[in-house]
Amino acid sequence: MKSLAVLGSTGSIGTQTLDIVRENPEKLKVKLLAASKLSQKLIDQIKEFKPEYVYLAQKEEIEGVKVFSGENGLQEIASLDIDLFINGISGIAGIKPTYLLLKNNRKLATANKEAIICLGEVLKEKYSEIFPIDSEHSAIFQSLQAGKKEDVKRVILTASGGPFWNKKNLENVSINDALNHPKWKMGRKITVDSATLMNKGLEIIEAHYLFDIPYSKIDAVIHPQSVIHGLVEFKDGSVISQLSCPDMRIPISYAISYPERWETGVKRLNLFEMGKLEFFKPDEKRFPLLRLAKECGEKGSFYPTVLTVADELAVEMFLMGYIKFTEISQIVERILEKADFKKPENYEDVIFIIEETKRIFKNLYKTVGGKIA
Repeated sequence: MKSLAVLGSTGSIGTQTLDIVRENPEKLKVKLLAASKLSQKLIDQIKEFKPEYVYLAQKEEIEGVKVFSGENGLQEIASLDIDLFINGISGIAGIKPTYLLLKNNRKLATANKEAIICLGEVLKEKYSEIFPIDSEHSAIFQSLQAGKKEDVKRVILTASGGPFWNKKNLENVSINDALNHPKWKMGRKITVDSATLMNKGLEIIEAHYLFDIPYSKIDAVIHPQSVIHGLVEFKDGSVISQLSCPDMRIPISYAISYPERWETGVKRLNLFEMGKLEFFKPDEKRFPLLRLAKECGEKGSFYPTVLTVADELAVEMFLMGYIKFTEISQIVERILEKADFKKPENYEDVIFIIEETKRIFKNLYKTVGGKIA
């Protein structure tokens, strides 16, 4: 039986991971659940899965369970004897756990692209050991197994395009509009990133680090049906891809069961119902964050980290109603123009860049009456 630690257990990735556990009770045992706070949802998970350990950002007592908390708690859980750690924490909050787990040589499956991107300059020698949960990177991982790395001509990440890929005017997009994803059920931040195409830009950087593929060999295409999740073209002209219904339980299950494949209980792909598969070139003028992400990836150094933090801050402002949808990219670009740091060489450098980027943001923007001033 394989033991699991589920970080971010009450979020989208965490809850879908626990769905996989429910499907395979004879194969999986949840040993640790981690969340930012004690909620009714977490209490219900503890009652159902009966973990030995729980991690909370702030210390709380839970009967019958050993509770870790704070910075010291992160250090302790990273040393636990658990077969696989699932990192479903969203945003830059997932950086510290990722760093500690990799430094402690723990087996990690992650959906936290922010950590991969921000730590890319200092921990990339560890990335070959990571199992990706993102549907696109899981697809690329699977497709790469069809040939040798030196024979790869091109890696292609597919994007649903979100709700606006063919919308001409984005000036009056509402929060509800941006959160109304046509295909995927995800957290609020990543759903907005999908709508701006920033998510695809971040995934390009993530793919570069995870698979050690040069940016010149990584492309992105809009694929509204969200059935093909990633493709690898080899030098002989063969293109290998992975297809499935858009359901995160498939890549999560594969990360857990690899090299086996288990039943997931998800809807089967019906090609006759699908009818057709379409592909379109992304419009980087209407979606400038995709262009910015590519540029930051190519520059390397501190740029991917600043990009990641600036986007998280700008999206938060949008979700709070302080800025318009189109202002997200404007804020990110302005922060990138102000940033100037040395290339990060260690974890402490990465944290310094993150905190200084937040300071730049606070100096540039403040809210007055619910609007950016």
